[in-house]
Amino acid sequence: MKRLVIAGAVVALMFGAVSTAFAAGEAEVGDWPSRDVRYVVPYAPGGLSDVTARMIERAVREENLLERPFVITNIAGASAGNAMEEVRAATPDGHLLLHHHTSFISHVALGVRDWGYEEFTPIAMLFEVPQAAFALPGEWDGLEDYFEYVRANPGETTFAGSSLGGGTHLMGEMLLSEAGIRDDLRYVAHGGGGPMTSALLAGEDLMGLTQLPTVLGDHHSGDFEILAVSSAERVDSLPDVPTFAELGYDIPLQTSHRMGVWGPPNMPQELVDEIAAFFRTVVESDTFRQLAAENGLFVRYEDGETLRRAFEQDEEIIMGLVEEFGLN
Repeated sequence: MKRLVIAGAVVALMFGAVSTAFAAGEAEVGDWPSRDVRYVVPYAPGGLSDVTARMIERAVREENLLERPFVITNIAGASAGNAMEEVRAATPDGHLLLHHHTSFISHVALGVRDWGYEEFTPIAMLFEVPQAAFALPGEWDGLEDYFEYVRANPGETTFAGSSLGGGTHLMGEMLLSEAGIRDDLRYVAHGGGGPMTSALLAGEDLMGLTQLPTVLGDHHSGDFEILAVSSAERVDSLPDVPTFAELGYDIPLQTSHRMGVWGPPNMPQELVDEIAAFFRTVVESDTFRQLAAENGLFVRYEDGETLRRAFEQDEEIIMGLVEEFGLN
Protein backbone atom coordinates (compact mmCIF):
# COMPACT_ATOMS: atom_id res chain seq x y z
CA MET A 1 0.00 0.00 0.00
CA LYS A 2 2.85 2.40 0.84
CA ARG A 3 4.42 1.74 -2.56
CA LEU A 4 1.10 2.61 -4.22
CA VAL A 5 0.85 5.86 -2.25
CA ILE A 6 4.40 6.82 -3.13
CA ALA A 7 3.89 5.92 -6.77
CA GLY A 8 0.71 7.97 -6.84
CA ALA A 9 2.53 10.96 -5.37
CA VAL A 10 5.27 10.67 -7.97
CA VAL A 11 2.70 10.49 -10.76
CA ALA A 12 0.95 13.55 -9.33
CA LEU A 13 4.21 15.50 -9.20
CA MET A 14 5.07 14.47 -12.76
CA PHE A 15 1.59 15.45 -13.95
CA GLY A 16 1.94 18.82 -12.27
CA ALA A 17 5.30 19.41 -13.91
CA VAL A 18 3.93 18.39 -17.31
CA SER A 19 0.89 20.64 -16.80
CA THR A 20 3.13 23.59 -15.92
CA ALA A 21 5.33 22.95 -18.92
CA PHE A 22 2.24 22.61 -21.13
CA ALA A 23 0.85 25.89 -19.82
CA ALA A 24 4.15 27.65 -20.52
CA GLY A 25 4.21 26.03 -23.95
CA GLU A 26 0.72 27.29 -24.67
CA ALA A 27 1.87 30.83 -23.78
CA GLU A 28 4.78 30.49 -26.18
CA VAL A 29 2.73 29.74 -29.27
CA GLY A 30 0.68 32.92 -29.47
CA ASP A 31 -2.17 32.31 -27.04
CA TRP A 32 -1.14 35.09 -24.68
CA PRO A 33 -3.10 36.27 -22.87
CA SER A 34 -5.32 33.37 -21.88
CA ARG A 35 -6.71 35.26 -18.85
CA ASP A 36 -6.58 38.73 -17.28
CA VAL A 37 -3.18 40.44 -17.37
CA ARG A 38 -2.21 41.99 -14.02
CA TYR A 39 0.12 44.94 -14.54
CA VAL A 40 1.79 45.53 -11.20
CA VAL A 41 2.66 49.02 -9.96
CA PRO A 42 5.16 48.72 -7.08
CA TYR A 43 4.05 51.93 -5.35
CA ALA A 44 0.93 53.50 -3.87
CA PRO A 45 -1.56 55.27 -6.16
CA GLY A 46 -0.78 58.81 -7.26
CA GLY A 47 2.91 58.66 -8.17
CA LEU A 48 4.77 58.30 -11.46
CA SER A 49 4.42 54.54 -11.74
CA ASP A 50 0.71 54.60 -11.01
CA VAL A 51 -0.03 57.57 -13.27
CA THR A 52 1.87 56.17 -16.24
CA ALA A 53 0.57 52.62 -15.81
CA ARG A 54 -2.96 53.98 -15.97
CA MET A 55 -2.04 55.87 -19.12
CA ILE A 56 -1.03 52.52 -20.62
CA GLU A 57 -4.26 50.93 -19.44
CA ARG A 58 -6.25 53.78 -20.97
CA ALA A 59 -4.53 53.34 -24.34
CA VAL A 60 -5.12 49.58 -24.22
CA ARG A 61 -8.79 50.06 -23.39
CA GLU A 62 -9.63 52.97 -25.70
CA GLU A 63 -7.85 51.49 -28.70
CA ASN A 64 -9.03 47.93 -27.94
CA LEU A 65 -5.52 46.50 -28.06
CA LEU A 66 -6.08 43.40 -25.94
CA GLU A 67 -8.90 40.84 -25.87
CA ARG A 68 -8.50 40.15 -22.14
CA PRO A 69 -8.74 42.74 -19.31
CA PHE A 70 -5.53 44.66 -18.57
CA VAL A 71 -5.71 45.27 -14.82
CA ILE A 72 -3.56 47.76 -12.90
CA THR A 73 -2.59 46.32 -9.52
CA ASN A 74 -0.90 48.49 -6.87
CA ILE A 75 1.32 46.51 -4.49
CA ALA A 76 3.02 49.12 -2.33
CA GLY A 77 5.57 48.77 0.46
CA ALA A 78 9.26 48.10 1.13
CA SER A 79 10.35 50.69 -1.47
CA ALA A 80 8.85 48.60 -4.30
CA GLY A 81 10.12 45.38 -2.72
CA ASN A 82 6.72 43.80 -2.03
CA ALA A 83 5.70 43.98 -5.67
CA MET A 84 9.10 42.84 -6.86
CA GLU A 85 8.92 39.78 -4.64
CA GLU A 86 5.47 38.84 -5.95
CA VAL A 87 6.38 39.18 -9.61
CA ARG A 88 9.72 37.42 -9.14
CA ALA A 89 7.89 34.40 -7.66
CA ALA A 90 5.14 34.31 -10.29
CA THR A 91 4.66 31.71 -13.02
CA PRO A 92 6.55 32.97 -16.11
CA ASP A 93 3.48 32.91 -18.38
CA GLY A 94 3.17 36.67 -18.96
CA HIS A 95 0.03 37.24 -16.91
CA LEU A 96 1.79 39.06 -14.06
CA LEU A 97 4.08 41.86 -15.25
CA LEU A 98 5.99 44.60 -13.44
CA HIS A 99 5.95 48.30 -14.37
CA HIS A 100 9.26 49.53 -12.96
CA HIS A 101 12.08 51.94 -13.66
CA THR A 102 15.67 52.94 -12.88
CA SER A 103 15.02 52.73 -9.14
CA PHE A 104 15.85 49.06 -9.65
CA ILE A 105 19.46 50.30 -9.75
CA SER A 106 19.43 53.18 -7.29
CA HIS A 107 17.79 51.01 -4.61
CA VAL A 108 20.78 48.66 -4.78
CA ALA A 109 23.26 51.52 -5.01
CA LEU A 110 21.82 53.19 -1.91
CA GLY A 111 21.56 49.96 0.09
CA VAL A 112 17.80 49.46 0.09
CA ARG A 113 18.28 45.86 -1.16
CA ASP A 114 21.02 43.77 -2.69
CA TRP A 115 19.18 42.54 -5.80
CA GLY A 116 17.38 44.24 -8.66
CA TYR A 117 16.64 44.07 -12.37
CA GLU A 118 18.87 41.06 -12.98
CA GLU A 119 16.27 38.91 -11.17
CA PHE A 120 13.63 39.61 -13.83
CA THR A 121 13.03 39.03 -17.52
CA PRO A 122 13.40 42.36 -19.40
CA ILE A 123 10.56 42.71 -21.89
CA ALA A 124 10.55 46.28 -23.24
CA MET A 125 11.59 49.85 -22.55
CA LEU A 126 8.67 52.26 -22.82
CA PHE A 127 9.66 55.87 -22.07
CA GLU A 128 11.96 58.19 -20.13
CA VAL A 129 10.95 60.70 -17.47
CA PRO A 130 12.52 63.97 -16.23
CA GLN A 131 12.25 65.22 -12.66
CA ALA A 132 10.49 68.41 -11.51
CA ALA A 133 11.13 70.63 -8.49
CA PHE A 134 7.76 71.99 -7.32
CA ALA A 135 6.05 73.92 -4.52
CA LEU A 136 2.79 75.65 -3.72
CA PRO A 137 2.04 78.40 -6.26
CA GLY A 138 3.56 81.77 -5.47
CA GLU A 139 5.54 80.41 -2.52
CA TRP A 140 8.93 81.11 -4.11
CA ASP A 141 10.30 83.39 -6.76
CA GLY A 142 12.06 80.52 -8.51
CA LEU A 143 14.11 77.57 -7.27
CA GLU A 144 17.07 79.72 -6.24
CA ASP A 145 14.81 81.74 -3.97
CA TYR A 146 14.02 78.56 -2.03
CA PHE A 147 17.71 77.61 -1.88
CA GLU A 148 18.56 81.07 -0.51
CA TYR A 149 15.91 80.60 2.20
CA VAL A 150 17.46 77.27 3.19
CA ARG A 151 20.95 78.82 3.36
CA ALA A 152 19.61 81.60 5.58
CA ASN A 153 17.61 79.21 7.77
CA PRO A 154 19.62 75.99 8.08
CA GLY A 155 17.84 73.09 9.74
CA GLU A 156 14.41 74.72 9.60
CA THR A 157 12.93 73.10 6.52
CA THR A 158 12.62 69.86 4.61
CA PHE A 159 12.80 68.72 1.01
CA ALA A 160 10.15 66.16 0.02
CA GLY A 161 10.47 63.05 -2.11
CA SER A 162 8.39 59.95 -2.73
CA SER A 163 10.63 57.16 -1.41
CA LEU A 164 14.11 56.34 -0.18
CA GLY A 165 16.67 54.82 -2.49
CA GLY A 166 14.95 55.55 -5.78
CA GLY A 167 15.90 57.67 -8.76
CA THR A 168 14.10 60.69 -7.32
CA HIS A 169 16.03 60.36 -4.06
CA LEU A 170 19.32 60.16 -5.95
CA MET A 171 18.42 63.15 -8.12
CA GLY A 172 17.36 65.13 -5.05
CA GLU A 173 20.62 64.41 -3.25
CA MET A 174 22.61 65.47 -6.30
CA LEU A 175 20.63 68.69 -6.70
CA LEU A 176 20.96 69.62 -3.02
CA SER A 177 24.68 68.83 -3.12
CA GLU A 178 25.18 70.94 -6.25
CA ALA A 179 23.34 73.81 -4.53
CA GLY A 180 25.55 73.39 -1.45
CA ILE A 181 22.66 72.84 0.98
CA ARG A 182 22.61 69.08 1.63
CA ASP A 183 23.64 69.65 5.25
CA ASP A 184 21.17 72.51 5.78
CA LEU A 185 17.91 70.60 5.48
CA ARG A 186 16.41 67.13 5.79
CA TYR A 187 15.24 64.98 2.87
CA VAL A 188 11.87 63.41 3.70
CA ALA A 189 10.56 60.33 1.87
CA HIS A 190 6.76 60.01 2.10
CA GLY A 191 6.36 56.50 0.67
CA GLY A 192 4.71 57.45 -2.63
CA GLY A 193 3.76 60.31 -4.90
CA GLY A 194 0.29 60.70 -3.43
CA PRO A 195 1.42 61.09 0.21
CA MET A 196 4.22 63.40 -0.92
CA THR A 197 1.93 65.83 -2.75
CA SER A 198 -0.52 65.71 0.17
CA ALA A 199 2.29 66.74 2.53
CA LEU A 200 3.15 69.74 0.37
CA LEU A 201 -0.48 70.77 0.09
CA ALA A 202 -0.68 70.63 3.90
CA GLY A 203 2.44 72.78 4.27
CA GLU A 204 4.49 70.01 5.90
CA ASP A 205 7.24 70.53 3.30
CA LEU A 206 8.09 73.69 1.41
CA MET A 207 9.62 72.09 -1.70
CA GLY A 208 9.45 68.71 -3.39
CA LEU A 209 11.11 66.80 -6.18
CA THR A 210 9.26 64.19 -8.17
CA GLN A 211 8.84 62.75 -11.62
CA LEU A 212 7.28 65.33 -13.94
CA PRO A 213 4.04 63.41 -14.73
CA THR A 214 3.19 63.26 -11.03
CA VAL A 215 2.66 67.03 -10.79
CA LEU A 216 2.31 68.31 -14.34
CA GLY A 217 -1.49 68.21 -14.20
CA ASP A 218 -1.46 69.93 -10.80
CA HIS A 219 0.82 72.62 -12.25
CA HIS A 220 -1.56 73.31 -15.11
CA SER A 221 -4.55 73.38 -12.73
CA GLY A 222 -2.79 75.81 -10.39
CA ASP A 223 -2.48 73.51 -7.36
CA PHE A 224 1.32 73.38 -7.62
CA GLU A 225 4.00 75.39 -9.38
CA ILE A 226 6.87 73.63 -11.17
CA LEU A 227 10.01 75.73 -10.73
CA ALA A 228 12.57 73.71 -12.72
CA VAL A 229 13.01 70.40 -14.57
CA SER A 230 15.97 68.04 -14.90
CA SER A 231 15.78 67.40 -18.66
CA ALA A 232 18.53 68.56 -20.99
CA GLU A 233 16.06 70.84 -22.79
CA ARG A 234 12.87 72.57 -21.71
CA VAL A 235 9.71 70.48 -21.83
CA ASP A 236 7.40 71.47 -24.71
CA SER A 237 4.36 71.77 -22.43
CA LEU A 238 6.35 73.96 -19.96
CA PRO A 239 8.06 76.53 -22.18
CA ASP A 240 8.53 79.02 -19.32
CA VAL A 241 10.05 76.54 -16.84
CA PRO A 242 13.88 76.45 -16.84
CA THR A 243 16.06 73.36 -16.59
CA PHE A 244 18.41 72.74 -13.67
CA ALA A 245 21.33 73.36 -16.05
CA GLU A 246 19.94 76.74 -17.08
CA LEU A 247 19.90 77.73 -13.41
CA GLY A 248 23.54 76.72 -13.05
CA TYR A 249 23.07 73.29 -11.45
CA ASP A 250 25.06 70.71 -13.36
CA ILE A 251 23.37 67.38 -12.58
CA PRO A 252 25.01 64.31 -14.22
CA LEU A 253 21.65 62.64 -14.93
CA GLN A 254 18.98 64.53 -16.86
CA THR A 255 16.59 61.58 -16.96
CA SER A 256 16.56 59.58 -13.75
CA HIS A 257 13.85 57.13 -14.77
CA ARG A 258 13.70 54.78 -17.72
CA MET A 259 10.42 52.92 -17.49
CA GLY A 260 10.36 49.29 -18.53
CA VAL A 261 8.16 46.21 -18.50
CA TRP A 262 9.58 43.24 -16.60
CA GLY A 263 8.40 39.68 -16.14
CA PRO A 264 9.25 36.81 -13.81
CA PRO A 265 12.55 35.02 -14.44
CA ASN A 266 12.85 32.33 -17.12
CA MET A 267 10.15 33.54 -19.47
CA PRO A 268 10.33 31.86 -22.93
CA GLN A 269 11.84 34.21 -25.51
CA GLU A 270 8.96 33.72 -27.96
CA LEU A 271 6.54 34.87 -25.26
CA VAL A 272 8.77 37.83 -24.38
CA ASP A 273 8.80 38.90 -28.03
CA GLU A 274 5.01 38.62 -28.24
CA ILE A 275 4.44 40.77 -25.15
CA ALA A 276 7.08 43.27 -26.25
CA ALA A 277 5.29 43.69 -29.59
CA PHE A 278 2.06 44.37 -27.71
CA PHE A 279 3.67 47.12 -25.61
CA ARG A 280 5.23 48.65 -28.70
CA THR A 281 1.76 48.94 -30.18
CA VAL A 282 0.56 50.57 -26.95
CA VAL A 283 3.24 53.26 -26.63
CA GLU A 284 3.17 54.05 -30.35
CA SER A 285 -0.63 54.41 -30.37
CA ASP A 286 -2.18 57.84 -30.90
CA THR A 287 -3.82 57.70 -27.47
CA PHE A 288 -0.61 57.03 -25.58
CA ARG A 289 1.48 59.49 -27.58
CA GLN A 290 -1.01 62.25 -26.81
CA LEU A 291 -1.02 61.37 -23.11
CA ALA A 292 2.78 61.22 -23.09
CA ALA A 293 3.06 64.69 -24.62
CA GLU A 294 0.56 66.08 -22.12
CA ASN A 295 2.45 64.55 -19.19
CA GLY A 296 6.04 65.28 -20.16
CA LEU A 297 7.10 61.74 -21.07
CA PHE A 298 9.66 61.02 -23.76
CA VAL A 299 8.42 57.88 -25.56
CA ARG A 300 11.29 55.51 -26.31
CA TYR A 301 10.37 51.96 -27.18
CA GLU A 302 13.20 49.41 -27.16
CA ASP A 303 13.18 45.63 -26.90
CA GLY A 304 14.11 43.68 -23.79
CA GLU A 305 17.74 43.13 -24.69
CA THR A 306 18.24 46.85 -25.31
CA LEU A 307 16.50 47.56 -21.99
CA ARG A 308 18.90 45.22 -20.20
CA ARG A 309 21.97 46.84 -21.81
CA ALA A 310 20.67 50.32 -20.96
CA PHE A 311 20.27 49.31 -17.33
CA GLU A 312 23.78 47.90 -17.25
CA GLN A 313 25.10 51.25 -18.51
CA ASP A 314 22.92 53.19 -16.06
CA GLU A 315 24.12 50.95 -13.24
CA GLU A 316 27.74 51.88 -13.88
CA ILE A 317 26.90 55.60 -13.95
CA ILE A 318 24.67 55.54 -10.86
CA MET A 319 27.08 53.48 -8.78
CA GLY A 320 29.80 55.99 -9.61
CA LEU A 321 27.58 58.94 -8.68
CA VAL A 322 26.54 57.37 -5.37
CA GLU A 323 30.18 56.90 -4.43
CA GLU A 324 31.11 60.40 -5.62
CA PHE A 325 28.36 62.04 -3.57
CA GLY A 326 28.96 59.83 -0.54
CA LEU A 327 25.48 58.34 -0.54
CA ASN A 328 26.51 54.73 0.03
